[in-house]
Parts: sequence; C-alpha cells; structure tokens
Amino acid sequence: MNVGLQKTTLVNYPRKVAAAVFLPGCNLRCPYCYNGELVCASVSEGPAGKSLQGGMNDYVPIEAVYEHIEKRKPVLHGLVISGGEALLSPILPELILRARKAGLAVKLDTNGLLPDRLYSLLHDEALCPDMIAVDIKTAPSRYHELKFCCPAGAEQSAEQPEAALKRTLMILQEKHMFRRRVEIEYRTVLVPPLVAADEIRAISALLPSDAAWFFAPFLPGNCLNPAWNAIRPYTQAETEALIRLAQTKIPNSCLR
Repeated sequence: MNVGLQKTTLVNYPRKVAAAVFLPGCNLRCPYCYNGELVCASVSEGPAGKSLQGGMNDYVPIEAVYEHIEKRKPVLHGLVISGGEALLSPILPELILRARKAGLAVKLDTNGLLPDRLYSLLHDEALCPDMIAVDIKTAPSRYHELKFCCPAGAEQSAEQPEAALKRTLMILQEKHMFRRRVEIEYRTVLVPPLVAADEIRAISALLPSDAAWFFAPFLPGNCLNPAWNAIRPYTQAETEALIRLAQTKIPNSCLR
C-alpha cells in the first residue's frame, strides 16, 4: 500500500517535532479538498502517483514509513496520522502500535463520521491516541449537501452523516472513559458557501465550552471540484468577524 509521508513537520502536531502519514481513501468528497488523488484512492492500495500536496510530500510504501519511524525516533516526538480519512484504513492499528513502540505520541486527524471506530480506539489502551483533531465541515444539518461515498476496500456505513458527527462529538466529551489522557481540538475551514454566522452558531452549540476550536482560511487553487477555485475567500475583516462570533460561544477559538 502507498501512503503519503511528510518526514518532518513542526506544525501538524502542536508543540512536537513529528512525522505525518496520510492514509488513502475517504468517505467524503468535499468540493474544496486539495488532496483529490489521495482521498479518491483505494483504502487498501493507495494512490498511484508519486507526490502529494504540490510535491511537498511523497507517496511511499507503508514499509518505508515504518523504517522512517525507526530511523528517526531519536529526534521525532510524535506521529500524525491523517488522510483521507484515517479511520477507514486497515493499517491504522499497526501504524499506531509501531509509533508507540518507537516511543512516539500519536495524533489522529478525522472527519468524525466513523464514531464506532473512534470509540473502539479510545477504549483500547494500546491504540488510544494521545491527541485527536476533528474536522467539522459545516453545520451538521448541512452535511447532506456534501458528497458521501464508500471508497474501494472499505465497509459501507449505514449511519447518516449528521447523526454520525453528533455522536462523535458526544463521545469526545466522555474523556473520563478513555484509556489514556487525550488532547482534543476541533477545526473548521472558513469556506464561504459552507461556513457563515449561522453555521458557527450551530457548530458551537455542540462543542464543550472549553473546547479548542481552530479556524483556517479557505485557499482556492487546487480544489477537487474545479468550480470552487472561483469562490472568493473571506476578507480579513469578514474572517475576524466570524472568529469574534465563535469566541462569544467558545472562548478558546482562533484563526490558525
């Protein structure tokens, strides 16, 4: 299987020098996604190309990731496991165990639409991540506007996206049940067609008041749906207004 590998990152895992692995396959086709080749790939085979994110990272066999972890464990402090949607991947448990054996902390990025799989990890002492980042695309009531699919090599989920997201957010508030201490952050891209004031209010109502909620600007140019490259991002003033609104609901909200 081919996966994406960023050998060193100082930004993907807060306060840690880390490597980042991007597992193939996703159950979403967000029109503004910039990793189309990765998310459209089979979860069991991976992409056929050679590079990811404009050439910043390489597609390599998973065995090369294990070798990198072992070789660089004296200088790495963490491993970020992202996607695609990492919870779909059959190699996720082995990847976590390899990182643990190398003494690395594990951060998992997820879209929150596979609550049962996330629950299983959180209640398994060996597989429970040290940190989880949940990407919330828009208000749950609007998730039906996004395109959902079952990637090749993955099982079809019968749960509706809105219900799945809400259940994930509830699971993450039961921290006392996890098998280790888990740091949690929530992330939202400020895509004008999907996230405005009403969506900020709807999302904030589902988050704990002390949540860490990070926003990112929408950056057109390499969107999965080329038509979205023509969408105008929010201006600085518009962005700041949305962040201020979020802060009235969730004080620890900011633009990253």
